[in-house]
Amino acid sequence: MGMLRTALPAITEHRPSTPTPIKESRNDHSMPQHATSHNRQRSLTLNTKVPVKAIKDPTVAREQSAIRVVTRFLADLHSKSHVFRDFSVSSTYVQELFVVLFPVVVSSHAVSAETELHSRNSALTFKGEDVTISSSELRSTNRGAPVVRTRTPDGSQPLGNSKPPAPKRLSSYILVNTDSTASELPTPKLQPAVSPRGPRRLLDSSNSAIQEVLELALAVFCDQIFARKDFPGLGLFMRVPPGFQEHQAYFETYILRNALSHIANTFKLDQRLLWEPRVLTNLARLATHLGEAIYEGWFIDGANDTFDFLAGILEYLQLPDVSALKSVRLCSQIIVNIRMILSRVVLLRLSELDEKESTSSLVVFLDKLAYWQSALIPAQDASNDFLRLFCYLLFTRMESGDGAVKMAAANLWRLLLVHKPEEMSSILSESGNKEAVSLIKGFKKIMELDNETFLLWFDENRSHLDQQLFLSLSRNWGRFVVDENTRTEETAKARVLKRRERLRQWVSEESKNEEILRRHEISSEHWRSNIYSAEFLKCQRALQDEADASAFNTSSWKKMRQELGRPCGLFEDPSPRKWQLDPTEGRNRMRMRFIPSRQSDEIQAAPKRRQSQGPSRMKSPVSSTSTPPMPGRAAAVTPDKRANVDKELAPTSDTAGPASSDIEAEEDFEMVSDPKVEMEDYEDKNRRVVRSLQRGDQVEYVHNASRIVGLEAVEGLLIIGKSHLYILDHLFQRGDGEIVNVVHAPREERDPYLQMISGREAADRIKTVATTEFETRSWKWDDVLSISKRRFLFRDVAIEVFFVDGRSYLLTTQKPVDRNELYQRMLSKASGSATRAASSVEDNWRFDFLRNPDDEAQTLSTRFTSVFAQQTSNPGTRRWLRGELSNFQYLMLVNTMAGRTFNDLTQYPVFPWVIADYTSEELDLSDPRSYRDLTKPMGCQSLERQTEFKDRYQSFAEMGDERSPPFHYGTHYSSAMIVTSYLIRLAPYVQSYLLLQGGFFDHADRLFYSIEKAWNSASRDNMTDVRELIPEFFYLPEFLTNKNSYDLGERQGTGERIDNVALPPWAKGDPKIFVARHREALESNYVTQHLSSWIDLVFGHKQRGEAALEATNVFHHLSYHGAKDLDTIDDPVERLATIGIIHNFGQTPHQVFPRAHPVCEPPKSKPKRLDRSAENLTRLPFPVAESHDRIAHLQWSTKAEKLLASSALRVDIGPSFDRYMTWGYFDDSVRFHAVENKKLLGLFEHLHIGQISTAVFADSKTLVTAGYDCTISVWSVLSTPKAVDLQPKKTLFGHRRAITCLAVSRSFSALLSASCDGQVILWDLNRLELVRVLGKGKPVECARINDVTGNILLCRSSEISIWTLNGELMVQQDVFVEGDDTITACAFYEGNGNEVLERQLIFTGHKRGVVNVWNIAIRDEGYQLEHVKRMHHMDQAGFNIGASITAILPMAQVVYTGDDDGRVVRSLFHGYDNTEYN
Repeated sequence: MGMLRTALPAITEHRPSTPTPIKESRNDHSMPQHATSHNRQRSLTLNTKVPVKAIKDPTVAREQSAIRVVTRFLADLHSKSHVFRDFSVSSTYVQELFVVLFPVVVSSHAVSAETELHSRNSALTFKGEDVTISSSELRSTNRGAPVVRTRTPDGSQPLGNSKPPAPKRLSSYILVNTDSTASELPTPKLQPAVSPRGPRRLLDSSNSAIQEVLELALAVFCDQIFARKDFPGLGLFMRVPPGFQEHQAYFETYILRNALSHIANTFKLDQRLLWEPRVLTNLARLATHLGEAIYEGWFIDGANDTFDFLAGILEYLQLPDVSALKSVRLCSQIIVNIRMILSRVVLLRLSELDEKESTSSLVVFLDKLAYWQSALIPAQDASNDFLRLFCYLLFTRMESGDGAVKMAAANLWRLLLVHKPEEMSSILSESGNKEAVSLIKGFKKIMELDNETFLLWFDENRSHLDQQLFLSLSRNWGRFVVDENTRTEETAKARVLKRRERLRQWVSEESKNEEILRRHEISSEHWRSNIYSAEFLKCQRALQDEADASAFNTSSWKKMRQELGRPCGLFEDPSPRKWQLDPTEGRNRMRMRFIPSRQSDEIQAAPKRRQSQGPSRMKSPVSSTSTPPMPGRAAAVTPDKRANVDKELAPTSDTAGPASSDIEAEEDFEMVSDPKVEMEDYEDKNRRVVRSLQRGDQVEYVHNASRIVGLEAVEGLLIIGKSHLYILDHLFQRGDGEIVNVVHAPREERDPYLQMISGREAADRIKTVATTEFETRSWKWDDVLSISKRRFLFRDVAIEVFFVDGRSYLLTTQKPVDRNELYQRMLSKASGSATRAASSVEDNWRFDFLRNPDDEAQTLSTRFTSVFAQQTSNPGTRRWLRGELSNFQYLMLVNTMAGRTFNDLTQYPVFPWVIADYTSEELDLSDPRSYRDLTKPMGCQSLERQTEFKDRYQSFAEMGDERSPPFHYGTHYSSAMIVTSYLIRLAPYVQSYLLLQGGFFDHADRLFYSIEKAWNSASRDNMTDVRELIPEFFYLPEFLTNKNSYDLGERQGTGERIDNVALPPWAKGDPKIFVARHREALESNYVTQHLSSWIDLVFGHKQRGEAALEATNVFHHLSYHGAKDLDTIDDPVERLATIGIIHNFGQTPHQVFPRAHPVCEPPKSKPKRLDRSAENLTRLPFPVAESHDRIAHLQWSTKAEKLLASSALRVDIGPSFDRYMTWGYFDDSVRFHAVENKKLLGLFEHLHIGQISTAVFADSKTLVTAGYDCTISVWSVLSTPKAVDLQPKKTLFGHRRAITCLAVSRSFSALLSASCDGQVILWDLNRLELVRVLGKGKPVECARINDVTGNILLCRSSEISIWTLNGELMVQQDVFVEGDDTITACAFYEGNGNEVLERQLIFTGHKRGVVNVWNIAIRDEGYQLEHVKRMHHMDQAGFNIGASITAILPMAQVVYTGDDDGRVVRSLFHGYDNTEYN
């Protein structure tokens, strides 16, 4: 059978496809038949065949010859062996033959039994659509596999518009009125179980191979009917292979039609077979099966074939000679049953024919009934039920508008009245009234008159006929329809149950066979699979290596091009550069430095336009690096700024049109992925992760974590390695451990909160692979400075990691338990980073501002003490009360303890308005009226405003809404929109602002363009504006200038263009002066005394509760932590709305101080410091030390409490200063020694081409060297107790002449270099890139970077110039007095970095031992240098020495100076103790 199953389709596929009409095979004595169409549309056969032609393909010919041999062998075996005949009946022989024939006959691939079993009601259908099936006769050799397509009946409507038919009424009870005619009443229809649609066609396969296989099955059926006693039925529904119902009906029709033809031919050859009772009994069972198949719809258009078949048999059995036989007389009841089935078939066929579709078909069938009148209406049998139903159908045909139909129906009326006069009289008189007699007389006229006269009488009496006859007949017909439909439904259910059991059996057999095959092939399959997988993996890894190498080369080439085009590059680009704020934090967590913008495209966002101006033509909302606004993101919550939540930017016609149409086109089809695509696009993400590791490192823990950047969340992986910490963007670890691109990650496994705030809660659509780079960041665990727990969306799921280089990252997890586990793992791997930082002088200043008391483990005793202590237990607060911390530093510390961070714009640090005078020409900080009232929130700066807010609260309270508690302020003092509106002129904050505003700048009048206007709005004019300030107001003047020239629009009315922020008059038009005076006001005595009141409002006990109500300081309840737990909200709409409010409205900081904050009183007496009493410095009469070497560096060892003086070509390595480095040897080497025993710890040659000109340590792990080869080299210093090693990091190029001076600031990660031609370049130590050029001039003698303010001091000859860290010139002044007054040394007085300096002092050293002290003062014309004091180096006789000052070290109460002769001189205040010198 397997050979037949394979070869037969191959033969049929190679036959020509030229169709020719054929006729339906039938019995010789049947009436001519014509193809008809009817309202039930049950046919699904073909009406074409092809003539048999010789097969030219030798392969096909051989296969056909083999099939012929097999089929003839089976046929001979069946005819000659009774054992085989018994086997064919009891086994699956016929079923196997059907499996061979089924795909060839229906031209469809096989369907598994499991598929049909698991389909709805265990039946596969085409959902009511018409089916066009390409038969085996219609397939050409070039068409490939057969296909099945669905189409509408008329072909005029598209497939998508067709709908399944509505349920039909099964009841025959119809409400009518007496005036209705028969034509106006609907005729109840017989409903089949299945109704395959299609054009009525006939199938006659002309292929000899198909016929021979078919005859094998028909021979078994004939044997069952003619030779066996008990015929169980054909049982086709138990033998037809799995498939669609339409295909099964088509196949059963094909089998039954050929079976009837075969049986009829057998009877023709030997009619005596009908004399045997066994044969008649089997025929009756066959007729019953045919009737059920026709009524259920499985025998498509089978009424004609069955009628001809049964009518011929009954006519023969009614012959006098035959009917007289005893065997026939004994089977009279069987013959009656056959006639009943014939009658049911006639009723079905007559009821389904519709003259509207084909009048000729109806006429032909009526004529056929007249022809077979003897079989249909026998004289000896009188079935009144059939006659009533038949009369009803004839009566409906009499209502036809076609004359031929009426004439045919009239002939049948005549036959009925002639053959059954009594029965017809009984039927016509069933009405029981007087008019029945006239009705009978009228119908009997048909036997006397011609048809035309009878039809004329019928039309004249139609109303009487309808009332007297039709209504009674229709009731009989209705009952018959209900009974037949019920019977059909019951038989269909029984058929489905039996079919389901057989399908289960087949599924079991298929599974067993598949298991056998699987076991047979598993070994070889595994071997092939393993070999293929291994080779494929090698190939893919090679391709991935090639792709990575190409990406690396592309990135390197891009960086090279940037290097060549930057300032001082070989192909320097003269166009203006764009700038962005560097996230590196300096002293006091200040982010001050600007770096060149890394955006590939400039921001082209246009301001919103007034309606009168029409729409803006600019459509580019943000640069390519920013994320476009997502639908569903709630945008603005500032007082009068709200972005449209549902509004998205319309894409440009030239860029988004084709893409959007392609996506729409793709959505019309079901995308089925090629199984090979996944393998072809395979990329080993795990290998990518492994390749991202540092050499020798190992992965210990992998966790999904998202990096919060402003308003966006970058999902990625956080990897805890053995020696490093890694953050990999755009990768995701699935639940099964597989690492994939984040866009391919299962949505249910990703963080739902991040998807909500990003607007990704919409329905899933076809995903486009994102063009994201897998950027990797890594740090040694020694570089991890602090790890703190944070909140995100008021959920305890965030961690903030701080590094020694000043950078930090806010990471989030999905659940608090994940955050706590990750925190503990990272804290343990950091190996006590907090302890190291606390003990390290280098990192202590940074760590002090990151320590969070909530992260420290609290015992019962500490909690008890904190509750009942009279004074605050916070060490930062105690330091502030002692005056050791400035107000700015303390506010930054409090913000950090409250969880406020620069990395999340929704939790940005909050600072107060401190000045209320923005109109005076001079700012009088001694006048209390110049200050804002810090005891009240911004909403209560005026009494009228406070009253209005209290009335608002009372109104909300009277409403009594428990779900929305009353509040004073509907907006917040800190939100993402407030922060971005302040920083709108800076990148990257401008991208976040545009994201909130839908890609456009707000109307110019609503932007932050004036300090005075902002103050008036927040304190007096605007009831929806209660905003506070941000830290940048006190240290970053650049945020007030439009450095990148953004188009912010024009003000309405005045037409004034918005550019830089308008400053108050006392700022003299200089943002640097404004920031300086603003910071001075913050550090004033008035603010110091009242700052605790403001802290109580924002971070303290007046933040919530009764104290907040009394202070008029109650905000919306969702702005407070703990108001609502997002994890307990089940409604997704409510959760999304709550997240939108929390994320955009504003978040009240964590309550740091549950009790009233202590007040800081100004000290009664201030200790002497350089910034206060530099004029009182006194030089000691004798030097601290004398040597014969030039003093190049002076450093203070905090650990040893002593001064260290270094000679030229030597640098002491801090912070422990137990080692030093020297250079200048003949072999161009640098050498490291131990201070204690001078032991050589390391020697390195040829760090530069030639000698090193200067060197400096940025910290104990970073060395910067400069040489006469015009290059700068940065090295990593790896120290062990016994050795020192140098690892190169990068070489910096930019100078054209030898480099003579280096200055470094580790707090700002800045490096300054100056060459002998006067060129000064500022570098980024974190990225090792050029930041800016500070111009050219005279050669720089010395330079310094202030480690607290970031200011840069350059000394050229006798000229002093001071620059900001961002390249703004503050002051340039010549300090020439007399003679050769060249400056040879310089230094900033920085204090201890925490206290408030009353004066900004600089020290300059000159020739002849002169040291000058200068103050950077603000005057009407700007910044100026004011001379404070002049000091001298003198010999023992009291005369000035001729040596130049080469090193200066100013400290709080003492100043150390060194000169060319090796003398170190100390100047101090009277009474200050001496200090040890080394």
